[in-house]
Amino acid sequence: MSEDIKIAADRHEVHLGDEFVVSVAPRVLRRADRVADGVAYVLAVDDSWSMGIRADSTADEFADPDNPQDVSRKDVAEAGVRELAAALPHSARVEIVTFAQNAGLRFSGTADELRRKGRWNGNIEDERRWTNIEGALRRAYQQLERQQAGSRRVVLLSDGLPNFGETDPERLAALARQAADRELHTDVIGIGAGADYALLERLAPTGMAEHVASRATAAEAMKQITARFAAYGRDVVAGSGELSLEVNPHFQVLGVYQIDPVRRRLDGVLADGGGRRPSEVRLTLGAIGEGYDGQPRYALKVRAPERVSAGPIPVLKATGRIGSGPGSRELTPGSLKLPTVNNPLAQNIRPDYEREVAAVDLEREINQRADAAGSRAERERIFEEGVERARRIPDPDLAAAFQQSAGGLRAGLQEKDVLNESKATSSRSSTRNKRDWFQPIPVEMPDEIRARRRLQSLDDDEDDTGYGSADGGSHGSYGSYGSYDPSRPYGSSGTGSDSDATLPPERGAR
Repeated sequence: MSEDIKIAADRHEVHLGDEFVVSVAPRVLRRADRVADGVAYVLAVDDSWSMGIRADSTADEFADPDNPQDVSRKDVAEAGVRELAAALPHSARVEIVTFAQNAGLRFSGTADELRRKGRWNGNIEDERRWTNIEGALRRAYQQLERQQAGSRRVVLLSDGLPNFGETDPERLAALARQAADRELHTDVIGIGAGADYALLERLAPTGMAEHVASRATAAEAMKQITARFAAYGRDVVAGSGELSLEVNPHFQVLGVYQIDPVRRRLDGVLADGGGRRPSEVRLTLGAIGEGYDGQPRYALKVRAPERVSAGPIPVLKATGRIGSGPGSRELTPGSLKLPTVNNPLAQNIRPDYEREVAAVDLEREINQRADAAGSRAERERIFEEGVERARRIPDPDLAAAFQQSAGGLRAGLQEKDVLNESKATSSRSSTRNKRDWFQPIPVEMPDEIRARRRLQSLDDDEDDTGYGSADGGSHGSYGSYGSYDPSRPYGSSGTGSDSDATLPPERGAR
């Protein structure tokens, strides 16, 4: 029988004091493991005034609503909604909420019905001065909670800062975390330089955070993103999951990382034992998909102790569950043991683990330095440095992301737009690429949007409502090192019981 939790280190033995990487993932889930069927999405679309800015504007110029040649951020967002609907199963439940000062339900039906309808109403003009992200999330979660689907997701699309309702980032992030505990997961897409990407990223603790910069290719970028979001939510086996890790106090945890389906360093998940008690890591998995492509994966960067062990000793043990409530299932615990040896030539048998972690650390470092830089020229130099260092890892996807950022600065994009795009693009996982994330789904490109708007201008009065296995077995404690005695030699008494919107000047201020 295969393990429920896959644990593998990048070496069979570790040299004294060396850093090494441990990969942890729940086993690959199949259709037979499915907890609940069905897909339900609520798409919360910003409808504040700033969504009328041209999609490719680097100076916040508003699109002319009477000129079909002008494509706005709102046009691109609406095209993204249609793309996501096109990539979902025909029977998937889809609801659209638009928001500015207030949030309202504009469409409720199946993905197929939305594809055929193609349009929905937005906020009335007098309500478009503000951006109420709190109201949008509360309404979206309220709608989604009524659905019994196994996969339930909110996708929030916004180009601005929250300036109405709750505006505190921590309280807004708590709202998303509480929803995730109820198996309501959130993905976000920031649009343009006004988007608060740092906040939006915090609204997706178990989802994906993306950004569409003010480029001529904005519509194509939105196509790629929404196709990816749809693929992530289509084949869900369990609506939630959790892993709890306990690390031997002799081993120091240097960092915790998510590797798939998104790539990021995780803060706030480690309770460091300080060398006297086991360190603890709690990982909220979010929704888990079917097959290898749906498997979430994590990594720990760990430092070995400075003493030789008398044989393999426990490094960590893992417990977990999939699902929540009465339908949840406990996973069989897993564990990892390694010997510590005085051998500087101890072989790294899985160098990809080290490269994955190095890429996450480099992504964070370069983007933080670019954020703090004092000039456009300095930011460009930082991204160019990132290109060279990513090539040395090597990580061609990360190098390409940094190259795009340097090019965006040279092309005159707003610096915040470039920084937002870099954080989103460089954080995408490069360890797997689902082919159907980028399947040829029909997408409305700018010329098609213009053609549709010409036709719509004729019927404005229409009423439109609506990894190598570890030692198996279970164990209740780490035995002797539960209370760490620095003088005690390894292996001496057991190794564990294996067991707003930018507004036009005449309309107000953001």
